[in-house]
Amino acid sequence: MRRLAIAALLALVLGACDWRGPAPTQQSLQASSGPFAVQTLAVPSSAGFGGGTIYYPANQTGPFGVISISPGFLGDQTSIAQWGPRLASHGFVTVTINTTNPLNSPTQRSTEQRQALSYVVAQGANPASPISDLVDGDRRGVAGHSMGGGASLISAQADPTIRAVVPLAPWNSSSSFPNLTSPTLIFACQNDNIAPVANHASPMYNSIPAATDKMYISVAGGDHFCANAPTGAGSNVGVYAVAFFKRWLDSDTRYDPWMCGASRPTTGSTINEVRSTCPF
Repeated sequence: MRRLAIAALLALVLGACDWRGPAPTQQSLQASSGPFAVQTLAVPSSAGFGGGTIYYPANQTGPFGVISISPGFLGDQTSIAQWGPRLASHGFVTVTINTTNPLNSPTQRSTEQRQALSYVVAQGANPASPISDLVDGDRRGVAGHSMGGGASLISAQADPTIRAVVPLAPWNSSSSFPNLTSPTLIFACQNDNIAPVANHASPMYNSIPAATDKMYISVAGGDHFCANAPTGAGSNVGVYAVAFFKRWLDSDTRYDPWMCGASRPTTGSTINEVRSTCPF
């Protein structure tokens, strides 16, 4: 019995090694920022993916998981800029990227999104970088809006070591991702006339294998830009995106209630549809 108790305690301690920050509450997840102050680092276009901005927890001991966020068609990093400080303030090194060409296809965006991940990981291994020792290259996630959301799905299907995917109103010429095994949270916008839900977000979600941990949240009355910022859907977009990344990049089970437990997403005035493969 004593050996079993010691083994259980060890498993708990090891499981919490990647946890960052205090225990979450609904109030802390709805707040405009998390528990960590945030600093930024500009990325030059010479980095190979159009450049961008790295947001990271200030004056903290790492390493932290890393997230690469891609904009949509004709967009640049300003269109997704609010995600950088929000995610960094909850304990992630986050890069919002520009693409080398605003007309880039989702496939090209995926390539550059993954280049950005590699760039940030390399910066974390560079003693001269401000983010030296802050990046855990084994805990990588992706997100993106519109074509950037389609790119995120392509990235995860191409690289199953990516541990979490959050497409925001995703658009892609193909809506089929039958080989995607990374945990995925898709945000759809009910009244999206650019990436209509019936042609994009919904079939994308349905195409992901049932064995994959996945969730689908549709923003009631939302247009194509309903999830560009964490304030979308009465701040529910930020609540569930942060909780999802915390659960899957940090393996932080304190966020389980927001996945399949008492605080899970439900339909109402801001959310019109929820699907998931709960329990995770």
